[in-house]
Amino acid sequence: MKKKKQNNEVIEMLGLIGQVTVTMLVPIFALTFLGIWIGGKIGYQGIAAVIGFVFGAITGMQSVWRILRKYLKNKKSPGQIAREKADIEGTKEIK
Repeated sequence: MKKKKQNNEVIEMLGLIGQVTVTMLVPIFALTFLGIWIGGKIGYQGIAAVIGFVFGAITGMQSVWRILRKYLKNKKSPGQIAREKADIEGTKEIK
């Protein structure tokens, strides 16, 4: 049973890594190419590409932050787990 739980955690983490990767890269590429296209129309292709990249990176980081915040809200930190374990062991000794 413990091995199955570990496998589920590994699969969950791989899914999270994939989701974070796609969430970060899609806005960067999309806005960079949009900047190149707009820059080609107005004659400032290099500057527009850099601006698109910067906005894409900012957008991607915001999206990744939202995903990780939702994920971490449902997880316990190692400190919380240790305190709960100490509380359980402490209550066993009293009884």
